[in-house]
Amino acid sequence: MMFSLFLVPAPECFHGRIPITSKADIWSVGAILYFMTYGKRPEYETPQPPVGVSPTRSSLVQDVLNRCLQRNPNRRPDHRWLVQHPLT
Repeated sequence: MMFSLFLVPAPECFHGRIPITSKADIWSVGAILYFMTYGKRPEYETPQPPVGVSPTRSSLVQDVLNRCLQRNPNRRPDHRWLVQHPLT
C-alpha cells in the first residue's frame, strides 16, 4: 500500500486512471521538501515558488523539486535517483 502526503497527494491519486505506484511517494518527498523550503504546499499546475517568495538559491534543492513534482508520474525519478542525488 502506498501513502502520500495527506496535504498534497500526488495528482494521480485523484484521477483513478493511472495506477498509483511508488512514484506517488516521490511526489510526496518533493511536496515535503517544497513545504520545508517555502512554508506552503505546492500547486498542482505549477509547483514553482509562491508569488512574492524568492526561489531557493540552492540548485540542488531546485533540481529535486523540479524532478519530484512532475505531474506525470512517468517523468518523476525513482527512489534510486533520489538516494544518489547530491542533496541527499
